[in-house]
Amino acid sequence: MERAGFALLLLLMPAASPREDRIIGGTDCPELGHPWLVLLYYFDQHYCSGILLNQDWVLTAAHCQLSHIQVRLGEHSRGTSSGNEQFSAAQTIVPHPEFRALTPGSRDYENDIMLLRLSPPAVYTDYVQPLALTDSCPPQGTSCTVMGWGTTTSPGETYPDVPHCVDIRIVSDTICLDAYPEKMTENMLCAGVLEGGKDSCQGDSGGPLVCSGKLQGLVSWGDHPCAQPNRPGVYTNVCKYLAWIQETMARQ
Repeated sequence: MERAGFALLLLLMPAASPREDRIIGGTDCPELGHPWLVLLYYFDQHYCSGILLNQDWVLTAAHCQLSHIQVRLGEHSRGTSSGNEQFSAAQTIVPHPEFRALTPGSRDYENDIMLLRLSPPAVYTDYVQPLALTDSCPPQGTSCTVMGWGTTTSPGETYPDVPHCVDIRIVSDTICLDAYPEKMTENMLCAGVLEGGKDSCQGDSGGPLVCSGKLQGLVSWGDHPCAQPNRPGVYTNVCKYLAWIQETMARQ
């Protein structure tokens, strides 16, 4: 079963259920190890993650689009305030104009990328810093880290208090196409471990795939249960959207 659009499923959970989310097969991220990682909320319910690009802009997945998006920066523990958090909102929401997956009946996750303009802007601290965009597409086998507050178990969901990080690798286009025929495009990339056990999952949507200290991918979709052998996670291939990102930020 495909795991797509799971960001919206989180919003259907009862308000009293835990809102913390995690990665499968990972470990706690260091508190100062993710200053670019942000949480997206809809009326105080966490449903997606994003990446701080500069003081004004956050990048996330287009399937995280909602009418009102709150943004929390500098957060580590979901249950305990450290005083390092910053609170903002998406003043401007700019999904890619050719993203279609939110159309009723569509399962096309092409162009799953979106920019959010913050109001107020972020203030840089040790806990709030931007992540550099990649300047090239990643070769097969590149070592990367995916992070987020998504579920640690699948099937079934278990949500912890702090984000988890897991090391995975870029998977070849051939393996990716074999896993997801007729769904993969050059604007997507696969990452994982072929033996399974490590993956992004429900609750990680829009979060970063970081390779050599640069943003290479956005958590987009994949199979459910997560972390199956030969079924890697699928990410928006950020290198294909560099011009769109720069032009959109300059235009607004």
